[in-house]
Amino acid sequence: MKSVSAFANTSGGRILFGFTDSTHDAVGLDDSQLTASKISELIESRITPHARFEINEISADVQGKTCLELVISNGPNYPYYYTHERTMEAYIRHGDRSVIATSSELNNLILKGQNRTYDFLPSSYRNEDVSFTLLKATYKKETGDEFILPRDLVSMGFVDSDGMVTNAGLLLCDQGFIHQSRIVCTRWKGIEKGSIDGDALDDQEYSDTSLITLLGNAELFIRNNSKNAWTIRGMRREENSDYPFKAVREVLVNALIHRDYQIIGTEVHVDMYDDRLEITSPGGMLNGSRIQDLDLKRVPSMRGNEIISDIFGRLHYMDRRGSGIGRIINSYTEYEEKPIFYSNEYYFQVVLPNRSVALPAQMTLDLEEKSQLDNEKTQSNGQKTQFVGRKVNSEQDWELIYFRENIIAISGNDFRKKTINQLVKLFDRYRYEYSFNRRNVAELFGITENGASGFIKKCLSHHIIEKEKVDSYRFINVINID
Repeated sequence: MKSVSAFANTSGGRILFGFTDSTHDAVGLDDSQLTASKISELIESRITPHARFEINEISADVQGKTCLELVISNGPNYPYYYTHERTMEAYIRHGDRSVIATSSELNNLILKGQNRTYDFLPSSYRNEDVSFTLLKATYKKETGDEFILPRDLVSMGFVDSDGMVTNAGLLLCDQGFIHQSRIVCTRWKGIEKGSIDGDALDDQEYSDTSLITLLGNAELFIRNNSKNAWTIRGMRREENSDYPFKAVREVLVNALIHRDYQIIGTEVHVDMYDDRLEITSPGGMLNGSRIQDLDLKRVPSMRGNEIISDIFGRLHYMDRRGSGIGRIINSYTEYEEKPIFYSNEYYFQVVLPNRSVALPAQMTLDLEEKSQLDNEKTQSNGQKTQFVGRKVNSEQDWELIYFRENIIAISGNDFRKKTINQLVKLFDRYRYEYSFNRRNVAELFGITENGASGFIKKCLSHHIIEKEKVDSYRFINVINID
């Protein structure tokens, strides 16, 4: 019943009966009709309001027996509670788990059942308590149309018909009365927080102002802390920069419009390192799924705050067609390292590689071809792999080439090509100077932490990395290994 509640509150799902847990063999049920009746009875009596479901028979591998498929549809009367022992609990899906909804998630389910979002709710402020000077001026600049007060405030959802400012209005007004809308920006030394001297090169917090100002401040911080910043030439931006402007804006806009503003004491974080930019916002995917488990080309467009999303679309800060992830990825088509997307029930994070230090995709292909040829030569004559041929432009690239070749030499046939490429990617980020942990590996490769543990274990067994302390590892200088 917990799973039924969770599926109904999230994206729907299926529960199978008559299959073994470990091998999923269809062994069937002793009495599928009786089991189906009992399932229906439990759902009708324990799930409120009534959940939409159907039960189908499936052929079993055992003659004379059948299995059951319980299909639960999500919505529309959110939230769906599981009632038992005089308690009512709403469950949601987090990845492959059914868990009790937090107070914030429950509030979002209630709003979803009312076909409303957080930014639609009225606040305790009246229209005369706030001003919208920046919104009005920005609307005129970006669209060419006049923003008529107070008519457009009501029609666009910033003020309700009773003159009360909505949460969307508080987020877009000049005063920025929702304090948790703040953005904290930090430029760290090195490639980890406090990895060198424990200090940051720059640290700024922006709050108590309109989301329009917060977006501009965060963009300016990233630009000022980039060695190769985007520049403006006439009416266009030059993109020979550490980070592509369009991708940066897309990620920041998504962090502002989709984040969960009901979680008090949270903020959007912008963390810059030598090799990457991380932007993290409170709250996970609206449907409870994890972005790293999805096909990024087919992620559904879901708006956490409808009114804010609408005005940002009108201001051309975002595309209304839900193609933002595709544009972010396309900004890195010429580079081996790609943006990383990660989410759980608590936060959503996007990592943009620094293009000035990322390895060009063509060079990576060249290195892979050369390594494959050298590996074949090594296998044929039994001698140690030697670097022959292609000219590389920087000292770091030489180190990367030698690392790959030594990994091939010491691993033999134990590592697949994909594993070797992952090792090179991990090494390119941390080299011999910096340590990393299981979460770093999981986020870099877009895999689970259990998968990262298996990867680390294999590297340890081949003496490619060494353990410094609990969940902290560092590369061994394989260039010196014979």
